[in-house]
Amino acid sequence: MTLRTSRELMAWQPPTGWRGLSREQRHAYLERHGIQIPLKPADWEQMDHDQRMAYFAWHDRILSDTPEARAAQEREHRQRLRAWNVLMGWWILCLMVGLGIVWGTDALGDAGIGMRIGITLFTGVGYTVAIFIPMQLARPVPPRT
Repeated sequence: MTLRTSRELMAWQPPTGWRGLSREQRHAYLERHGIQIPLKPADWEQMDHDQRMAYFAWHDRILSDTPEARAAQEREHRQRLRAWNVLMGWWILCLMVGLGIVWGTDALGDAGIGMRIGITLFTGVGYTVAIFIPMQLARPVPPRT
């Protein structure tokens, strides 16, 4: 069974248990059943950009979405999340040290409590706007499974 056009190719549905097969097992299954999934189907020139991107997404899902690839994506996500957590911890430590210097020492001299409260508010708002909010937006998201 040789599939030719993108429509025919994308109409083919993988068998039950396909998600659990490795890349080699998938290729062996396709060869056993005489299915050839080309990178570019016969109607490639007639396809518009969206159709081509849909075909590539289908192609990747059929051939590249293996348990090994998902495990690698999960490992990469955990590494990025660990780095993100370390960076957030570092910024919080710097904030706490700075506030500790303001409140725990006599660094301001006779400036008084008003100056300490002002510095604390300025630091809290500045930290939130400059670091905390952007870091929350840049937090790594888990891969889609």
